[in-house]
Amino acid sequence: MILKRALLRSLCLILLLSGLKASCQDTTVFITKDEEPEKQKGSGFFEEFGKFSMFTLSLPLRVNPEHGQNDNNSGNSNWFLPDGLSAHGGFGTHVAESFIFSTNTGIDWHIATKLVSVPVYGSIVLTPSLSDKTSLLLQAGLGYTFAIGRGDVSGLYQKYRIGLTSENAAGIFAEVNFYGYAWKDAPQMGSINLGICLLIFD
Repeated sequence: MILKRALLRSLCLILLLSGLKASCQDTTVFITKDEEPEKQKGSGFFEEFGKFSMFTLSLPLRVNPEHGQNDNNSGNSNWFLPDGLSAHGGFGTHVAESFIFSTNTGIDWHIATKLVSVPVYGSIVLTPSLSDKTSLLLQAGLGYTFAIGRGDVSGLYQKYRIGLTSENAAGIFAEVNFYGYAWKDAPQMGSINLGICLLIFD
């Protein structure tokens, strides 16, 4: 009986010492860290790029040879007369709807010279804001133009345009065009146009 009690006490003592030893041992704790948040997209210069397209319709003008004459039957006292029709379209990219690069083409018909030209050109367009609803339109273009049905008549094409656009991207403009080749009495074929335009930003 005494032996049993001694064994029981010894066993309880061993168990107690084992528990104390286990509780005193260092424990390794693993702390899980949340995944790093996804980087937000920046709002820098290159984040503002978008697609752009522009369509224009304009009237070339010529000086009225009858302006200032005293003959009342001459019928017209205007300084300029419409002299054909021009339609152009362009596609490219824009930065914040203010700085635009585009490639363009179109067709220009001039009545007085009996000439149809097809220009192909690149251009830079600036549309600085004048107010909440109005922007200035500035465009400079450079390329090459071909006279249809005139053999190999072609030349360096230049366009310079100034106008105004509204908040819905429609606008009016005046422009000067140079075709890079002589025509009849003119050392270089050129035109002054008045027109309307539509700018589309995506």
